[in-house]
Amino acid sequence: MIILSIYINVLPLSQPPVGTRKLSKEEREKLRRLEQERKQREAEEARIREEEEAAAQRAREAEEEARREERRREQQRQRVKQLKATLEVMRQLDLTMELTRGRLREEEEWERMMRCDGLPDPTSVPEMNRYLSLWRADPDSATLKGALAKTDQVIHVISELEGVMEENCDATAKQRRDWREIWLELQEAQKAKLDEATYNQLLDLRPYLDLETMVYAFFTSSPLVSLALWSNTTRSPKNNSHEVKELGFTFTLPEDLAEAECVVRVMRTEYDHYSKFARTFNSPDVPEPDITLLDVEDPADAAPGDDQSQQGDQKSEGKGEGDKMGAPPTSSKKNKQPHFTDTAYAELNLRRYRIQGGVYTIDLLEVPPQPRVLTDCTITQVEEVCTVSRVHWVAQYNPPAAPEAAGQRRRDPEAVEQEMRQLERELQKLLLITIKLPDSAFWFEPPQMVLWDEAKRCWSNEYFHDVKYNEDQCVMQVRTTRLGVMGLAMNRFANLPFQSWELKPQGPGAVSLTLIAAVVVADFTITEGQVCLANLQDGARTALSHLYGKPMKPNTLIKTLQFYGINLFPDRDSYCYIDGLPAKHRPTEQHLYRCLALVAPALHFAWSRWNLLAGETKLVFQMKTKKLSADDTQVGQPLVLVTPQKTSILECTEISQAFSTTDEDESKYYADLYQLVLGEMGESVRQTVQEASPVFIYTIHHVLKSASVISYC
Repeated sequence: MIILSIYINVLPLSQPPVGTRKLSKEEREKLRRLEQERKQREAEEARIREEEEAAAQRAREAEEEARREERRREQQRQRVKQLKATLEVMRQLDLTMELTRGRLREEEEWERMMRCDGLPDPTSVPEMNRYLSLWRADPDSATLKGALAKTDQVIHVISELEGVMEENCDATAKQRRDWREIWLELQEAQKAKLDEATYNQLLDLRPYLDLETMVYAFFTSSPLVSLALWSNTTRSPKNNSHEVKELGFTFTLPEDLAEAECVVRVMRTEYDHYSKFARTFNSPDVPEPDITLLDVEDPADAAPGDDQSQQGDQKSEGKGEGDKMGAPPTSSKKNKQPHFTDTAYAELNLRRYRIQGGVYTIDLLEVPPQPRVLTDCTITQVEEVCTVSRVHWVAQYNPPAAPEAAGQRRRDPEAVEQEMRQLERELQKLLLITIKLPDSAFWFEPPQMVLWDEAKRCWSNEYFHDVKYNEDQCVMQVRTTRLGVMGLAMNRFANLPFQSWELKPQGPGAVSLTLIAAVVVADFTITEGQVCLANLQDGARTALSHLYGKPMKPNTLIKTLQFYGINLFPDRDSYCYIDGLPAKHRPTEQHLYRCLALVAPALHFAWSRWNLLAGETKLVFQMKTKKLSADDTQVGQPLVLVTPQKTSILECTEISQAFSTTDEDESKYYADLYQLVLGEMGESVRQTVQEASPVFIYTIHHVLKSASVISYC
């Protein structure tokens, strides 16, 4: 047996050693059994080792999981404690701001009283009613000179009243009804005064009548209203066109209007008293829960794929056909965003577009009775109603039907030419309008011509044909089947999303915000209670320099920029109409803006290229805590990652090859940016943060929240 064991360990069974005897069948069987037993023994030993290793691995994993769970619980305890501390700071600021708002309102009322300008207090219903009654009875405002001079004051009063309606959230329902009623009456009275003044101007055409052509042409203007009147008194077909050079406006009448006894009125107002009555003017009223980060659970517990599905829905939502001009609303829209506004056929969606460059009123007016000059007197007929009478006109436009796509493959050239001639004849029935886009606004892309539909209470492009646009000269030419109130509609989001943003302190009591948009670059200086435009670049040219350094309330500055066609402050529903936005977790984002406002007086922040694709619950930006030398430029500034659960400084930087969520120091935990700054920054930073005034912090927060730089960059 000993000899056989030696052979087994040295030589394979299939090759017995040379010079030995051949093993018998029983011996070979015995050897096979021994080999099998050895393998079983080794397999059992391997199994036992694997089970022991697996048990040890499970023990290590359980121990690690226990440590992670304990760390998670400890972080959750810290999170609750730190968030409560931050929210208490914010609550104290809010209480201080409530008291400050009351004091500021009292100061504004006192300043208004001390101005002694004769204008009413917009919060006082009796004063507003008295102002309205005196204005209606004022005989001076019945002339164009008086009406135009009064317009500036009236629009100012309307604007102040709108500010009162927007800012006084604690007003009673009756106060709001009274304010709205006066607001409506003021606008209607303004229209009526301009109509009355126009009528009085037309009572005698002789002073502005060209005796050679017998064409009446009149023009007058004020800062807010420009008005032109024209009439072909001889009704000659040759005199069918007129250019209002001061307005950059030319019209050519069709044959039926050229021979009609009427006056053409072209009036442009810098204000818009129509859009506010459109169904799509305000964003949908979608209730949002009033929650803080303390109420937010760990998004990791959410169903897999939630972030991706929400982003996909948002991107697809921006491409809905229901918002395109001239396209029917789509009814198959899936997972529609709650803030999206559907529109009817040809209805302008004012959530996506804005009437820019003022409002044009183009209408036909009856010629009032003219004075008859006799030998020794002049007879003038006095009408009972002293206002304009409009001439209703709708073109009989019947264009040839479009050829069917599945029709004949090769059409007869003569038939095509005949259709073209017929189309040209039909177009001649329409009124031709050529408009040089007003210089009072920026035009980043070709606008749309729209008409106010009073019956449907909306702007519509249904009545315009043969639209042409000269981009070099900024001239639009259209033909219309109807007259009335017209406007130029511009895409509100030509400058969104942002390419980058930067927020940095500018000494005691001031911070600057730079927004690099799609077309313009804007610099703002934020101070206590006010913000001003410091610089605005439109390509290579400087724009709106008359506004530089002029302090305004944040809402006033936002509206001023929008008036000029520059929208850098998106609304709550703007994400529905812009593709490719990084849909961010809203409670986390809103809390971050408050934290940024708290620490902005002392620290420098900027956008990060990693934010766009980081995901819904990951908000990434730079915190520039140091000035980089020439040797440090390859290192980059620290990145801050904000999630619903924590805020941390990342190991990677802006110039890293790849993005990583690994913390720079995993032993530290901070619930939000405010706590991180208190824990990581020096004493001078903490002192600057704590010494900032509540009004200053509130103003920074207002601007940041309005710009929404995290979601729109």
